[in-house]
Amino acid sequence: MSSILFSSVIYGVQAALDASVPLRCRTSAVLLSISLSIGLASALPAAGLYRDGATARSMALGGSSIAGSHSPLDALTSNPANLIIDRPTLELNAAAGFARGSFDNRANRSARFTDEGLLGGIALAIPAGPLRFALGVNPDIALRTSWRYRDTPGGADGVTSYGVRGHESEILLLRTSLGVSWAVTPRFSLGASASLLYNENRLQSPYIFQSQQVLRTVKTLLDLQTEGYGWNAQFGLAWKPLETLQFGLSYTTEARVESEGRAHGDANVQLKNLGLGAARSDFSYDAAVENVFPQQVSAGLAWQATRKLSLTTQVDWIGWEDAFDVLEVRLTNGNNRDLNGLAGSDALDDDIPLDWKDQFVFRVGAEYALDKRWTVRAGYSYGRNPVPSRTLTPLTAAILEHTLSTGVGFRQGRVTVDLGYQWQIPNRERIDTSDLAAGEYARSEIRIGTHWVGLTTAVEF
Repeated sequence: MSSILFSSVIYGVQAALDASVPLRCRTSAVLLSISLSIGLASALPAAGLYRDGATARSMALGGSSIAGSHSPLDALTSNPANLIIDRPTLELNAAAGFARGSFDNRANRSARFTDEGLLGGIALAIPAGPLRFALGVNPDIALRTSWRYRDTPGGADGVTSYGVRGHESEILLLRTSLGVSWAVTPRFSLGASASLLYNENRLQSPYIFQSQQVLRTVKTLLDLQTEGYGWNAQFGLAWKPLETLQFGLSYTTEARVESEGRAHGDANVQLKNLGLGAARSDFSYDAAVENVFPQQVSAGLAWQATRKLSLTTQVDWIGWEDAFDVLEVRLTNGNNRDLNGLAGSDALDDDIPLDWKDQFVFRVGAEYALDKRWTVRAGYSYGRNPVPSRTLTPLTAAILEHTLSTGVGFRQGRVTVDLGYQWQIPNRERIDTSDLAAGEYARSEIRIGTHWVGLTTAVEF
């Protein structure tokens, strides 16, 4: 893993220095190398696609960070009003994820999924009178699924299969944020942040056209990769009505990201089964994918119950229903004349139904100070699976609901080190009837579970 990270950074630096490479490509290479070096990951987060906590401390508290957290990374991720620091602070975070899963249907018996990966983030916060500023980079979403199972017979003729092969998908959302908070009074702060979003999408799998009028239900091998940029903003407040009680509220705007890239594939088996074996089967297109990342509202409380014990609670609302309704895939400039003639154009538009539901995520956490240096923590979160079974596949199985967590923190002078662990309890979903074209995932079952370990270090200067 370390050699991959090192190579990705070197690639990005070399591309940036190569004057023969167009500026847009050089910029993409640098951001891609950053995303690889701090965002290589697998596993499936519990809050739909989002992670349960940006730092080891918030991970250990079940993802609670809206109130009571003064971490720069947590503030830039959840509530910029929490940028309440007295000294310049540098924070570094690393997390390792381990995912396990299984898939059963009429063509597969207990197909296995195992994967692991790394995440990382960095933030710097600086006080300036009543204002606090912070700059940070952190992956909001880093989901990779890599299955290997038999392609279920289906397609336009009902029997097309590409055999046992890999089924892989990946979505990355890397956030670079600039945030500011204003201490209106010693007990009331307002905050805002603006973020540049880098999104990368990858699909390598047998693919069935879902809505294209001529090719609907046709199955092909597909390798699609796109990347793009967008932005969003976040606003928050932190209020301490009592010395022992703090309230936090934040709102994150919706973000639309237009990503572009290439799509390659080969429909040889499907064409042969349709009696079109003489036609050219391989193809290549320019590809565009529009991802909509949902708006979110979060509210939380932090209560200092005793001198040593503090409790946190938080509720998140995530608007998946408007954002993940349909995934729009646009293919243009196709190079296969036979396929262009069949479709009547060198461009293909396909809409993949998602129909995700809005999600509430409930979080509770507790931390107990053993002494001036050591603190122990525990937490729990629950968010009902937002993915309906009728559009569920192993590649979109963000179905985790229950998460248990624990951790420990240590402080020595101006240095803080936190360690967190999360167990996202395995969840099993049954697909009886599928709304996806050809119905290949009907009468199937998916099971997923993950483990996360996080380590965060903060240094005050």
